[in-house]
Amino acid sequence: MRRSRALLRVAALALGVLLLSASAGAASPDGDARLWVFFTDKGISAGERGRAIAAFRSELPRRALERRAKVGAEVNVNDLPVAARYVEAVAATGATVETRSRWLNAVSVEADAAQAAAIAGLPFVREVRPVARGVKRLPEPVEAPWEPRTGERGRSLDYGGSFGQLDQIGIPALHDDGFDGSGVLICMLDTGFDTDHQAFRHLDIVGERDFINDDTETANEPGDPDGQDSHGTSTLSCVGAACPGEIYGGSYNASFLLGKTEMVDDEIEIEEDYWVEGVEWADSLGADIVSSSLGYYYWYTYEDMDGETAVTTIAADMAAARGIVVVTSMGNEGGGDWKYMIAPADGDSVLSVGAVDSLGSRVWFSSVGPTYDGRIKPDVMAQGLYVRVATTEDTASYTESHGTSFSCPLTASAVGLLLQGHPEWTPCDVIGTLRSTASQSASPDTLMGWGILDAYAAMYSVPLDVPEGGEQAAPRLVWARRNPFAPGDRIAYALPERAHVRVGVYDVSGRLVATLVDGERRAGSHEIAWDAADDDGRAVGSGIYFVSLSAGDVRSRAKLALIR
Repeated sequence: MRRSRALLRVAALALGVLLLSASAGAASPDGDARLWVFFTDKGISAGERGRAIAAFRSELPRRALERRAKVGAEVNVNDLPVAARYVEAVAATGATVETRSRWLNAVSVEADAAQAAAIAGLPFVREVRPVARGVKRLPEPVEAPWEPRTGERGRSLDYGGSFGQLDQIGIPALHDDGFDGSGVLICMLDTGFDTDHQAFRHLDIVGERDFINDDTETANEPGDPDGQDSHGTSTLSCVGAACPGEIYGGSYNASFLLGKTEMVDDEIEIEEDYWVEGVEWADSLGADIVSSSLGYYYWYTYEDMDGETAVTTIAADMAAARGIVVVTSMGNEGGGDWKYMIAPADGDSVLSVGAVDSLGSRVWFSSVGPTYDGRIKPDVMAQGLYVRVATTEDTASYTESHGTSFSCPLTASAVGLLLQGHPEWTPCDVIGTLRSTASQSASPDTLMGWGILDAYAAMYSVPLDVPEGGEQAAPRLVWARRNPFAPGDRIAYALPERAHVRVGVYDVSGRLVATLVDGERRAGSHEIAWDAADDDGRAVGSGIYFVSLSAGDVRSRAKLALIR
């Protein structure tokens, strides 16, 4: 870390931890504090380390190893569990051990002042830090005279009120091309999930884990607050729902891991420790994507939004280093005193998502960047106002809700489609491609980042990887060799068979600007340069253009951001 918090190894400082925790709201009602305890090592010798790593590797599913291989991430000592004898020594002080983190080499505990002092004095304890706590602002369902856009004629699915939020980011066109998230494993970390809802009857749920109650039930249980599973049900519907005429999620045919990591109430502690456990669990089961509409800021200062301080940010970046695409909400603090992103959205390897309305304007509440160390955030934007979602009122209920809580899973659903088409892509590939094809890729800023994502343009920005002897899942290919695009750059396209081909460039109003190809072409790959001039030879201005290909029954489109 760039800045390490003071080591709390004496009783006086341990008391200070309690005072600081109480001031931030992290103390429990009986006066105990929730603390992170970080260890110096894994408690094994160099000779034991190799055997332990080999044993852990053998327990990982094949898909987890394949995902790590994409980024060259070998199983290492950071993947090993915390030393049992260290945990036992912490518990022997009388503190209650709540959670354990392999990647952070730490445990979270509840401890009073004397116990905290004893823990801080243990020779293998590197640092003690208060667990962050904050106020969760859950979205309010909307009862308003608002008419969502519905599906267009010719679309393959009846999206009902969810068409507009998906079409804004290029998802229905990919559904038409046969992409639905198949073969991708997505982990949702949230408050809980009502999987009895009609929108989830098709859902392939690979695993569930309640980190709060330490069981495998993510629906409401006795003792849970009212509405515990409401927020998670709504976010899940943005990704995985499938109910014709009502709602579709972008990756409705993906497989899912459901993690219940956060309690809800009017003002309730936001449990960073459960989130860290959740993302490690997702890694161990081979998740490709983690979607998290949660965030943490109340304990932190803006200076802590540096990508290296919050434990959730550290864990999120470690997940990305292992090949997981972590998609997270920027937060709903844009109109408040805080205004900045919330952790782990400050992570440099995290795909952070802000909110726009149905017309593409940033919504006032969407948190902004930059990070404290000067990086642009958010990365991309998706709809976060009047988003069609499933609710827990009954098993067939829907409404419209607001928040980056929903722009995040909409984006995660787009990532699911991209990984279906490009399973070789790393988190850096995904983030870089989404940035380069988004609506303001030529001029990113700290309000909307690189702009509204375009999953269709991202998918076809490079050719799909087709196994030797296999068939192209979606042969509708046209893409720019560089994007942003400059005069003279080349446009590439691929044809599944010989056909009469027409390739044209259109402006944002749909007006034909230039015809690049109009004639018979053989099957295979082709390229043509465009000098950024119209059919009369006049130079066109910088801005967004669309290149469209038609070849027999094949149709394809890509977005160009032209820069002069």
